[in-house]
Amino acid sequence: MQRHLRLRTRSEFQAVQRAGITRAHPLVVLRAAPSNDGQSTRFGFVVGRHVAKQAVVRNRVRRRMREVVRLVPVQPGWDIVLIAHREAATADFQAIRQAVVDVLRRARLLAET
Repeated sequence: MQRHLRLRTRSEFQAVQRAGITRAHPLVVLRAAPSNDGQSTRFGFVVGRHVAKQAVVRNRVRRRMREVVRLVPVQPGWDIVLIAHREAATADFQAIRQAVVDVLRRARLLAET
């Protein structure tokens, strides 16, 4: 994922949490807020140690969420944070994809194709 399409700093993540909407699923939580530039959608991924103690597992979950975001069309102009739950560590790619699509749909952030 290109650098300008990622949320990187703590303040960017906190801004989404303060001003955004939240949608939850047993595997992931979505937090989204309108972005400042209004043209591109930026993503941040949170996979904490509560998901898995091994970094290998946490990185796998993060890679799967990143790939889902790459494949699914999302409306422009949003800052979105995806937070993994513990169950995401044992879920396969299709389950994570379904969870992310579900929370994006409920937040009305899926782009019309």
